[in-house]
Amino acid sequence: MTVFSRSERLVVVGHRGGRGESWPRENTFAAFERAVREGADAIELDVRLCATGEVVVFHDPDLKRTSDGADLREVQHVPYLELATHWETPVLRDVLAFCNDRRVGLNVEIKYDAVDRARLVRRVIALLDEFPSLDVVVSSFDPRILAHARTLTDGVRLAMLTTTERKWSLPLARVLAAWRRLFAVHLERAHARERVVRAIAARGVHVGVWTVNEPAEARALRSFGADWVITDRPGAIRF
Repeated sequence: MTVFSRSERLVVVGHRGGRGESWPRENTFAAFERAVREGADAIELDVRLCATGEVVVFHDPDLKRTSDGADLREVQHVPYLELATHWETPVLRDVLAFCNDRRVGLNVEIKYDAVDRARLVRRVIALLDEFPSLDVVVSSFDPRILAHARTLTDGVRLAMLTTTERKWSLPLARVLAAWRRLFAVHLERAHARERVVRAIAARGVHVGVWTVNEPAEARALRSFGADWVITDRPGAIRF
């Protein structure tokens, strides 16, 4: 599978599957299934460890947002069975199998705020080894997570995420791209100016942009040289 190596058209990546008023809960199989039905080429998701040690697909460090403030526990203190029952939370292994069966790509974001990052990275890489034919990119805002992943395997494809909240992230990503230490840079859309996209692409490094929800913006980014967009609306972005 070569989803993330395509060059003939923009690759559409469903952000946490998809998000919005009519969408199922983010980072669940219902969201991933809908993304695939809408034609997403790949799925983006977030991973962290829960209390019973599973690598679970969950964005936030705690349950506050997803419970509307009713439950303030951190995910690391909640057993997997409870997450699966009340939040429809899948484990990463099952999503890997899902993507492998449907021949869609997968972007696994390892959360920078995980408490035991080293253990999480080891577990993620071990799980990816079970699906050698799956087209996967591992991303993170934390370059130390990416460096640790690289020490575990030469085969993993790494993407650094940039954000305007961390002013150093874009300059560092550009340096790592120049040194060919990355497979891709995932730019926050505010960073995705034409000269930035072109400069990174000129190094032979792929460029993804998050979170892009308007087709016109996606077209413009493609014209700059972006390879994929991470979007809440995969059906709307396809063109």
